[in-house]
Amino acid sequence: MAQRLGLGFGLILSLMILLSLIGINRVSFIDTTLSEVSAGATVKQRNAINFRGSVHDRAIAIRDVVLVDEPSSQLADIKRLDGFYQTAARDMDQLFASQGASADEQRLLGEIKRIETATQALTAELLRLRQAADPAATKRFLLTQVSPGYSAWLKAINAFIDYQEDVIGKDLAQVRSTAGGFQLLILLATGIAMLLSILVSVLIIRQLISTLGAEPQAVAEAIKRLAKGELGQRIETRHPDSVMGALRDMAGHLAETINQVRSAAAELARSADQLLSTSSSNSQQIRLQSSEAEQMAAAVHQMAATVSEVAGYAASAASATRSAHGEVASGNQVVSETASAMQTLAKSLEDAANQVQQVSSDTANIEKIIEVITAIADQTNLLALNAAIEAARAGEHGRGFAVVADEVRSLATRTQDSTREIRGMIGALQEGVGQAAEVMRSSRQLAQQTVEQTHQAETALNKIRTEVTAINDMNAQIASASEQQSQVAETVNQNISRIHDATLGTAAGSEQVASSSRELAALAQRLTEKVSFFKL
Repeated sequence: MAQRLGLGFGLILSLMILLSLIGINRVSFIDTTLSEVSAGATVKQRNAINFRGSVHDRAIAIRDVVLVDEPSSQLADIKRLDGFYQTAARDMDQLFASQGASADEQRLLGEIKRIETATQALTAELLRLRQAADPAATKRFLLTQVSPGYSAWLKAINAFIDYQEDVIGKDLAQVRSTAGGFQLLILLATGIAMLLSILVSVLIIRQLISTLGAEPQAVAEAIKRLAKGELGQRIETRHPDSVMGALRDMAGHLAETINQVRSAAAELARSADQLLSTSSSNSQQIRLQSSEAEQMAAAVHQMAATVSEVAGYAASAASATRSAHGEVASGNQVVSETASAMQTLAKSLEDAANQVQQVSSDTANIEKIIEVITAIADQTNLLALNAAIEAARAGEHGRGFAVVADEVRSLATRTQDSTREIRGMIGALQEGVGQAAEVMRSSRQLAQQTVEQTHQAETALNKIRTEVTAINDMNAQIASASEQQSQVAETVNQNISRIHDATLGTAAGSEQVASSSRELAALAQRLTEKVSFFKL
């Protein structure tokens, strides 16, 4: 576009410059010619006219000298006219000397000077005759000699004037020819310039229309409407690569983009609402989990107390078996005191049986508590799994929540493993307690038989010693199992505390997710408001 504009205007400018140069040349020629005419032929002609005037007036004055009686004034005129003639002659000579002269001019001027010399001599002779007072001879000489001389002189001067007139006419004709040619050239150049201007204008307009795709006003109006957000306007153009074509394509692409942004904003708002709802549900589940964790901690604490009580019972049983062992030793020495000792032993064994029965009952309660802990751990594991799923849906915002959920699920798994171990230990404890109870019953029967059959005391005491030793071993096993159960209960308690802390952290993360969801919903609303500026 710029190259074509530059080429068109450059062509017109070049034509104008060429026309100006030709005009300057022609005007310079006309000026030179007119200057030559004014300073040359015209001056020469004017001097020649002065010649003629002087000669003509002198011829009249000379005639009057012959005719009047007192010629003094005429003689003065003749002298004055001669001086006027000589001044013009000097100017003519200087002009010929400074500017030069053609051969015809020199010939004509030479003829004038020759006749001047001859006629001046005749004039002097005529004046001499006039002074001699011979009127008849003077008149005759005037008519026959002087008058023809002045006539020839005027004829030569007129020939010189006519020659200069011809020179001036030729120069003026050349000037007129040059001026006419220049006028024709000006008209022709003006016509060509107008045609070129029209052609360039048409080409520029066509190129401009091709570039813009429509009239500039239509392009400006389309741009203004696009600036106002009117993307649904109808843009028509026959030039797809023009500005209007680009505007049409841009409006289409922009409308498609705005539609996509609107859809994305709506989807973002829906996702934000769904995330907020999920976060609220998670918060409720986490609060429930925290409450259940607190309950589970209380239950484990109670289980630890029960385990301590079982350990006390086991210690009492160990003490009782040691006493029984002492009694058996004493019975070996004092058979007579066997019945009394066996009675005491029977009562002690009965108490021990009751205590073992109590231990069995307590272990059953512990197993129920373990079942509660197992159910809580299963619920915690399920909640942690749900929380991990929701965190995965939340994407980047739920990453921290997913880590906490994984930790909670790990703790729940460990709790399940610990409860299984505790359940196994409790089963072993119940089995041992059952065996101890059976032994207690057997010992009591033996003690009664010992009272009734004192003669079998030594044998019975040996059996009792053996059984008491077994009971002591069982009590040691019960004490060891109780210690392990206490440690496991403490571990479970610590795990539950960590679960509770993790639950609190998860609750804080859930609140943060909810806050982020609300901010995301507000952002989607602002995006929707911004996009609503565009009209599709």
